[in-house]
Amino acid sequence: MLTLNRYIDLFEKYIITVLFAVATMALFTNVVLRYFFDTGLIWVLELVQYLFAWVVLIGAAHGVKVGIHLGLDILLERLSTAARKKTLIVAISCCILFVGIIDYNAFVYTIKIYQWGDLTEDLQIPQWIPYLSIPIGLSLMLYHFLTLGWEIITDQRDSIHTNEANAAMEELEK
Repeated sequence: MLTLNRYIDLFEKYIITVLFAVATMALFTNVVLRYFFDTGLIWVLELVQYLFAWVVLIGAAHGVKVGIHLGLDILLERLSTAARKKTLIVAISCCILFVGIIDYNAFVYTIKIYQWGDLTEDLQIPQWIPYLSIPIGLSLMLYHFLTLGWEIITDQRDSIHTNEANAAMEELEK
């Protein structure tokens, strides 16, 4: 049986992959149309802009989960285990507070956009749909920060970075 974390992980990975692929294909198609047929689709740039917003925000949330965001590990490594834990808890608490405030305001703003009923300029879809990427991405990020904080408090982890991030870095160094 899949856990909530596994569902979220799959959702993030599939959304990032599919939206990035769609954006790439749309851009490629538009380039081919422009250079070989002297035409193009005017709405492609707007579509790609919105797709990349979704990819970036969900990717940033996934980055929190896998521990690939930049950190000052060199400072943490010099601290005792107890001091490291307290420092991580304070840092993650600040992240939770910051992301929570921004996420709340993003939801409020997205609801206002929904109520206004505006459409996007080229795609002519409701404008709240692309803007929904902000509260969804931030909510996922908040969830991952809360999970990370809990794992540090309960001594399941002693670092923000994960083995998945370390493995990816080792792979790049090869």
